[in-house]
Amino acid sequence: MAKDQAKAVLGIDLGGTKIYAAAVNRRGKILGSARKKTRGESGFEATVKRMAKCALEAAGDAGLEMSDIHAVGVGSPGPLDLKEGRIIETPNLKWVDAPLKAELEQLLQKPVKVDNDGNVGILGEHAYGAARGADHVIGLFIGTGIGGGVIVNGEPLHGFNDNAGELGHMILDPGGPQCGCGNHGCLEAFASRLAIERDIRIAEIQGVETSVFADMKDRGERLRSKKLTEAFLNGDPAVTLAINRSASYVGFAVASLLNVFNPEVVVLGGGLVEAMGKRYVNLVRKVAKRNVFSVALRNIRIVAAALKDDSAVLGAAVLAWQIPANAPPVKADAQ
Repeated sequence: MAKDQAKAVLGIDLGGTKIYAAAVNRRGKILGSARKKTRGESGFEATVKRMAKCALEAAGDAGLEMSDIHAVGVGSPGPLDLKEGRIIETPNLKWVDAPLKAELEQLLQKPVKVDNDGNVGILGEHAYGAARGADHVIGLFIGTGIGGGVIVNGEPLHGFNDNAGELGHMILDPGGPQCGCGNHGCLEAFASRLAIERDIRIAEIQGVETSVFADMKDRGERLRSKKLTEAFLNGDPAVTLAINRSASYVGFAVASLLNVFNPEVVVLGGGLVEAMGKRYVNLVRKVAKRNVFSVALRNIRIVAAALKDDSAVLGAAVLAWQIPANAPPVKADAQ
């Protein structure tokens, strides 16, 4: 089938804990999808094979053959070399100099375009979601880590070295906790789901009551956003403290971003926001509004991502549709 008549593209969201792939048509409709655990500890090559398998399953779920697929877009943790589609390093997965684009192209035999997961997430919201029609947008995605993205004049801001938008690694307090990137006091180190879990465990040691670990068979098991939300709604003291702390730091970060970029819309997404919804967004909004120049608040909106878990895969699909129909075919590895 000629590429310009392809039925769909494949979008892949590579996260710290899960891989989510979707087959998406030109109108942004998800035709089929698949999910797998990332298992990044198994190493880069094994994880990329899981990504390829997940993508193939998404195509199958849509009833499509790979001949129906135009191209593949990927949202990946960074920093990245966008021209080569290579991961420079990714703190949560512990990969360095990883050729993501090249490996996926060999496995799927389709052209691949890679961008930072935060950029891809806000690209999806800009094309199909909460920021549709806005020219100036900030996105923060709170999950295992914190991704971010900036849109200026309707286009993603990549910066001089193609790595603008690492909003989760703004340093809010150089004396703060160590982040996965190695620095201290990043927004991610204060407000991500991993940071929330750390703060709950510290609070428990200090004698603050919590029942969030009560039904865990393994105390090393990670707390999921749904469980955190349930505990928060039930008034769990340690969880309430940790969630409020997270939202406060995100609020301070949003205030700074409002002063710096003066966007029309700030979109908050990721697994934690998806689970908590307006409760978390309202906490962030209150802190942001108390700590920003009034002019930066005129007619702006601070909202939850409309696409929820689909923000990044739909943004990755936007990337894939950007690949020209006459792009050179992927050459199979001679080995």
